[in-house]
Amino acid sequence: MNLLIVDDHKVVRDGVRFMLSDVEGLEIVGDASSAEAMFAFIASSPVDVVLLDIRMDGMTGLDALEHLSAEFPQIGVLMMSMHDQPGYVRRALELGASGYLLKSAGRDEIVDAIHAVSEGETYIHRALMEPLLADVVGTPQRATKLSPREQQVLQLIANGSENKQIARELGLSEATVKTYVRGVFERLDVSSRAEAVAVALRLDLIE
Repeated sequence: MNLLIVDDHKVVRDGVRFMLSDVEGLEIVGDASSAEAMFAFIASSPVDVVLLDIRMDGMTGLDALEHLSAEFPQIGVLMMSMHDQPGYVRRALELGASGYLLKSAGRDEIVDAIHAVSEGETYIHRALMEPLLADVVGTPQRATKLSPREQQVLQLIANGSENKQIARELGLSEATVKTYVRGVFERLDVSSRAEAVAVALRLDLIE
């Protein structure tokens, strides 16, 4: 797995590189001090996961994330920030991030998050889950809006299944699954799988 570290502070880049230098199966292929340098690197070298700072001089991490998600959707993006406000987390997920960590995270959690993102899963810093739940959860009436099939799809999302796996499990086409996923997002008023699972847990819609 090829990791690119992007942060405008050299001490942070060096610290993360040192912290992760002995992780088996993880190769830190480079680091970049700006969004522009990140895009230049990605254009010439294979990258699986980007560890991206949310606040940088010039193009911000969120602006960079939007372009990165559009141009290189195959790359998993793990945001790393000092900001713990739910709004930042929601915005990052809306723009295509697969994970969100605080810079206070320890080595083990960073490694877990990188692995999760590389496998197509969503990872949110443990300390952010409760405030994120409080921010995204709405009224309990949402629970009555889900059809039985949508509830099945939601449970499989919570289990970590991708659309192709859900289609195989339920005997549906992938296009049909995408329609159900969109319906779940609309009914729960969320914009990502992580938010859908967070709301569903709060409302006891899933196990």
